[in-house]
Amino acid sequence: MSPRSSRPSKAKKPIYGLNVLPSLFSLTNLFFGFMSVLLTFHGRYRLAALVIIVAALMDGLDGLVARATHTPSDFGIELDSLADAVSFGLATALLLYYWGMEMAGPPAVFFSFVFLCAGVLRLARYNVRSHAPSDRKHYQGLTVPSAAIFMGSVVNFHPVPLAAREPGFLIALLTLIVSLCMVSTLPYPNFIKAVMGRRVNIRTGLIAAISLFAVLFYTRYFLLVFFGLNVLSGPALALFRLVKKPPKKGRARAESRPEAAPPGGGSENG
Repeated sequence: MSPRSSRPSKAKKPIYGLNVLPSLFSLTNLFFGFMSVLLTFHGRYRLAALVIIVAALMDGLDGLVARATHTPSDFGIELDSLADAVSFGLATALLLYYWGMEMAGPPAVFFSFVFLCAGVLRLARYNVRSHAPSDRKHYQGLTVPSAAIFMGSVVNFHPVPLAAREPGFLIALLTLIVSLCMVSTLPYPNFIKAVMGRRVNIRTGLIAAISLFAVLFYTRYFLLVFFGLNVLSGPALALFRLVKKPPKKGRARAESRPEAAPPGGGSENG
């Protein structure tokens, strides 16, 4: 160990006076979740879905602000999770029920509740493991905001309430699949960490410009495609790792097989 690495690292001091900012963003997230519930009850489904997406933006900002001001706390983690449970669990479940599954009858209540339960369980698991060291490049299971944004993107793409039972059952099936992704252990890439850790070059600048253009002029298509691919990224990454990983039997045989002696019985170095 070098002398530089043996020195104790100085902990970054929190910026006092700014420790309330992350909580303000969490409460703003909660406010938009509450507004989404009210808009859903009034039948304004597209606006309710867009408000959920705005709440997800506030949820992302509270974590960034907490790290930037060095003011993360257990209180902030709990407050953030409670706000997420309302904005992305309850608000999204109610939106899916009234917009797309109400005509399905009692099964609609079940599938909406499954989404809410999956979101709360995912948040509880995150809180339990928040203090344990983890791979910041990947999440374990689909995050609750990502699931809510995807389902909100589906509503935003077709805000007219579904009147037939068949589309309602398709939405119920989609809700079940997304709920299973939330409580699964599938690895999901941390796109924020990947983007912030990269240097800005011509390629990343071009991708950012194209994404901004798509958000401004093709909002509903971009949101649906991007967050749909995000939902699929977990199973795709798990399948890629499974295919890439060598079989255990073949690897054990290769390790136990003795190395062949060099010609003449001498050493490899001559």
